Amino acid sequence: MLNYFDYAATSPMSPRAISSFVKCAESYPFNPSSIHKGGLKAHKKLDETRERTASILRIKPEQVVFTSGATEAINIVFSSLLWHKTPGKVIISRIEHDAVRSFIPLLKEKGWKVAMLKAKRGFVDPEDVKRELTEDTRLVAVMNVNNVNGAIQDTHKIAAVIREFEKSIKHKIIFFSDSVQALAKTGLDLDGSGVDAASFSAHKISGPRGVGMLYIRNKNLIRPLSAAGGQESAIRGGTENLAGIVSFSEALEEAYENRDEKEKRIITLSERIKDELSALGLEINSEGLTSPYIINVSSPLPSEVFSRMLDDKGYAISSGSACSNNAKKGENIIEAMGYGNRRAESSVRISLSDYTEEGEVDGLINAIKEIIHGI
Repeated sequence: MLNYFDYAATSPMSPRAISSFVKCAESYPFNPSSIHKGGLKAHKKLDETRERTASILRIKPEQVVFTSGATEAINIVFSSLLWHKTPGKVIISRIEHDAVRSFIPLLKEKGWKVAMLKAKRGFVDPEDVKRELTEDTRLVAVMNVNNVNGAIQDTHKIAAVIREFEKSIKHKIIFFSDSVQALAKTGLDLDGSGVDAASFSAHKISGPRGVGMLYIRNKNLIRPLSAAGGQESAIRGGTENLAGIVSFSEALEEAYENRDEKEKRIITLSERIKDELSALGLEINSEGLTSPYIINVSSPLPSEVFSRMLDDKGYAISSGSACSNNAKKGENIIEAMGYGNRRAESSVRISLSDYTEEGEVDGLINAIKEIIHGI
């Protein structure tokens, strides 16, 4: 049995999420947009699930837009910029997910100015945001929790800087935060964080793939390129994946149950891994205020070699973002954090979940010891 330590890439569906998916698919095989009794029944279920999801996240139901995943949620926000008759400026951190950074060439081609923020050790300095803000700034994108080393950003301070600057201009600046790795894993507070929009993905919290969510504080801020059939308040058109949405909500509720106890246990396991690997001479790239669910380290070996050797021993980790493995190699995120090329090229990511057991951690540490002692 493969010992899994790549939960930041995806997580297996929980039995509860699978059960809710099957039950909904069997009970509501209708289009929620249809006006017959079956369709109305499905639409009611969709509304109830939206309210349930909003309640768990302590936001308003009208701020919830269900999507096919975080990438689509990101696409909705960034493509809405193209409606502006006059190109403006966007500010993006250098450590964003590829789903965000992939918009940079398009925006530049359309005449937009793009400012890239430094992120030493994975953290964006709110003062750097302040220095880049100009009258033509339309959007600031800083992810909540970094998917490579787990750095947790101070979104409250970044939002405060943006809101203060807004007082001197005549338009709103959208503060967008990719929050995929923050959902049910940190003290996420959408209402109090100051962010205007945030993206989420169900499969990162043991829900189904192909389902996600876009949080929008005020839907008037976003104008999608296509409203299609007008579903999801005309923000995300297309027939809703009702079974997937219900399963997502079930996984979300499950993830938030006994949240404090779960996080304490993961913190203990995470600190143990860091201490043991540091004692072996590995360099820890997850420093400071980082998510205990993500640990990035650099070994004496190239990342692909190290991860393959662990895979041969039955342990799955990541040598980078799973999404970026499918794309052309760009700037290494660890290098962008200021760690240097050698350290970046030998970095790997170990990611945990609420299902990670102490025995699995014991085995991982021993397998790494065998590799290091065998070099």
